Amino acid sequence: MDNKTLFYVCGIVLASSALIVSFAGLRLKNFPGRALPLVIGWFAIFVLGATTFAVRYGAEEQADKAPEYAKAAKELEEAEGTGGFSNEGGAQGGETEKSEEEAEKGAEGPEEEEPVGPTEGSEQKAGGKQGSKGAEATTTLDLAADATALAFDQTELSAKAGKVTIDFTNPAPLEHNVVIEQDGKELAGFEPIIEGEESVSANLKPGTYTYFCSVPGHREAGMEGTLTVK
Repeated sequence: MDNKTLFYVCGIVLASSALIVSFAGLRLKNFPGRALPLVIGWFAIFVLGATTFAVRYGAEEQADKAPEYAKAAKELEEAEGTGGFSNEGGAQGGETEKSEEEAEKGAEGPEEEEPVGPTEGSEQKAGGKQGSKGAEATTTLDLAADATALAFDQTELSAKAGKVTIDFTNPAPLEHNVVIEQDGKELAGFEPIIEGEESVSANLKPGTYTYFCSVPGHREAGMEGTLTVK
């Protein structure tokens, strides 16, 4: 059997054993009595097994998703690069039009000098430039995993539209990571780390997103939160 199946088997055995022990404890007055070491050992074996197979399955899952993350990062870089070329082309086109206008003015002869100072058109252009800078906002958020539990230290984050970076710290000896998704589609993430730091970035539009740990069983245990982008 593979690691995923063994993980679920251990989980089912643990859940079934818990029900049986609870039922026996309610029905039998002296339970577990001398059988206490046996009961503790039984649960310890399957808890250890479930943790081991969860970690192994998580490593396999991340290895399978690594190409998807690499492809998403490549597409993001290509999109940003395309935007840069477009702006450069626009600038060159503007310079060409300006040169043609100057050549026409030179052929017609000198014109009367206009008063020096800001005009209404120049003020509007400056305002537009400031607006474009505002649209390129960059937000950096801090997030950490709990050192002893399957949980993040924050379940709600907020940022401005634009490039959003989550700086993640994992102080635990157990694997954790951060994946950003919207409507079930994963947008960015990184492979799980142990006792370290890693960052994930994405260009996000206004809306509601979800961040979570993709290690099997961790999200179900509560390692997820809401990211609001305005």
